[in-house]
Amino acid sequence: MRFKSLIIILLVFVINVSGQNLKSFGDINYKDEVQTVLLHPKDFELDKPIIYLNNMKEQLHLQFDLLTDDAPYLYYTFVHCDNQWRPTDLPKNEYLNGYFQEEIDQFSFSVNTFVNYVHYDLLFPTTDMMPKISGNYLLVVTGENPNDIYFTRRFYVVHDISQIRAAVPRYPYDLNLGDNKQEIDLEISYPDMFNSRADQYSNVTIQQNGRWDNAVFGLKPTYVYPEKLSYTNNPKTVFESGNQFLRINTSNFDNRPEKTRSVYREEDYYVVTLYADAKRSVHNYIDDEDLYGEKYIYLERDNLNAANEADYAMVDFFLQWPQYMIDKDVYIIGAITDWRLDENAKMEYNPQLRGYQKGLLLKQGYCDYMYAVKDNATGITSVAPVNGDFWETNNVYHVFVYLFDPIQNYDKLIGYTSIKSH
Repeated sequence: MRFKSLIIILLVFVINVSGQNLKSFGDINYKDEVQTVLLHPKDFELDKPIIYLNNMKEQLHLQFDLLTDDAPYLYYTFVHCDNQWRPTDLPKNEYLNGYFQEEIDQFSFSVNTFVNYVHYDLLFPTTDMMPKISGNYLLVVTGENPNDIYFTRRFYVVHDISQIRAAVPRYPYDLNLGDNKQEIDLEISYPDMFNSRADQYSNVTIQQNGRWDNAVFGLKPTYVYPEKLSYTNNPKTVFESGNQFLRINTSNFDNRPEKTRSVYREEDYYVVTLYADAKRSVHNYIDDEDLYGEKYIYLERDNLNAANEADYAMVDFFLQWPQYMIDKDVYIIGAITDWRLDENAKMEYNPQLRGYQKGLLLKQGYCDYMYAVKDNATGITSVAPVNGDFWETNNVYHVFVYLFDPIQNYDKLIGYTSIKSH
């Protein structure tokens, strides 16, 4: 274990991370060498990064790779945020017990891979640094200089005192919105509801799968009853259903992986070329199990450790499309691109091949993905033009309930639930 110097420990207590060079308080990689960031509850690789205030022993597991030959000193800290992921004004000692920054000291070098990398591993919270209140938190990973940011990731600390009942009716309340849309109906209650001015201070977030581009923030109740808050008959809770995610499996380069046209090795890395994808909106819905857009790192051979023995490959995607869409962009969405609509996920149009193409450097495993079209004039993203829109689609919706405390001046996260559409 590498030890922190006394000077670094003292500096930790005067660092104001919200003053760092953060582009936003979302899931962002600030350095190109950062790859395959995974954050989930320990032993539950596909679940949301959620821990509960009354059970901090159930830790979160962070894993990531740096495509470097050396292992730099890395540290992490937490930033407390409000229900819309803006930093709160709370001093760190009001939301953290113990130190304000800790070192990530568990790492290993890649073994027998063409792409060299260092794999880092962290379980948190620890007794040395632990959240003391509920809410949204941003994990910030830095170098020895706190302003040398490597990446950020969101996670949640829940004080579970609310009761949430969720349902997905067959049709949305307003059929003018489209009978293939999925509506989320909610009923929520919690202790001392009306003394807390629930209609004013409560906020609900609904997230479809892992997407942030269509997430609903700051949702207010449609109806307030003596015993509950009702969130029905609200167009904000009606989502585009989309279609099942597509998938790739690169767990074994020796046997040509699923959906793969070719696998070959360049001088420094493997190249995987997928068969071209086509428009699915013109076809009937096909029920096909997926991971709700997530990714799972593994190797087909059981005697290998995927964490540091899985290799990287440049995976080439191609979407057949007869004509370039003016004022619209096409993105690959899913955990495969960290659910971000950025340049890393944006596809380029090839007029000679008549389609959109993109290469992604991916670690071996199983990955879901889908194509989304963003209208640059409105900023609205839709998966329907490429994938179709089918009510039968299996989606998972995540519901977060917040209650603002005007005395302590922060949003308490008082409940969480998830519901599958089918």
